[in-house]
Amino acid sequence: MRQLKIPKIWRRALVVAISKPEKPLGDPKSYCPMSLLCVPFKIPERLIYARVETITDPQLPQEQAGFRNGRSAVDQITLLTQDIEDSFSAKNKAGAVFVDLTAAYDTVWYRGLTCKLLRLLPGRHMVYIIMEMVSNRRFTLTTGNGQTNSYNASRTASHRDLSWRPFCSTSTPLTCQPPSPESMHTLTT
Repeated sequence: MRQLKIPKIWRRALVVAISKPEKPLGDPKSYCPMSLLCVPFKIPERLIYARVETITDPQLPQEQAGFRNGRSAVDQITLLTQDIEDSFSAKNKAGAVFVDLTAAYDTVWYRGLTCKLLRLLPGRHMVYIIMEMVSNRRFTLTTGNGQTNSYNASRTASHRDLSWRPFCSTSTPLTCQPPSPESMHTLTT
C-alpha cells in the first residue's frame, strides 16, 4: 500500500448470475448478479470509507436517503406521506414526480469523482489511493450452467460493490475542472 499499488487479485470479482424464479432464462434481466470480492480488498476499502464518510456526509443534501447510514427508502416514503397529509390538511394540492433511476449508479465518471474528492478531502494522497482502488477492475461472470466469461470493468463500477457511492450523487454540482492525467501523476509526490 505504501507504493500505492493494489494487487491485481484484489481488483478481480467473481460475479455469479442467479436466475430469478419463473423468469425466462434467455433474458439477461431474469438474473440477479451477486459480486464476490476479494476479502483483503474489503478491509482497506472499509477503513478508508470510515475516514471519508465524516467529511462527505455533511456535504450531501439532507433529502438524500440513498447510500447513507441510518436512512432508507422508508424515510423517503414517510416524508412524502407527511407532505401529502400536510397539503390535505391545509386544503392545498400536492404533486409528486417519480423518476426511474434504474442503473443510475452503475457507472461512474472517474474524472468528476476525482475532482469532487480533491475538493472535499484534505489529503491528495487519500484521493490517489481511492482512485487506484476503483480503477482497472476486472470481473468473471459465472452463470448457472457453468459458463464463465471475463470482462474488464475499468470504465464502469457497480454500485453493489463500491463504498464510494455517496461521491457519485448527481445533486452535487462540479465547480472545478477535472484534473489531467499529468496532475494525477503528481499526487504520488
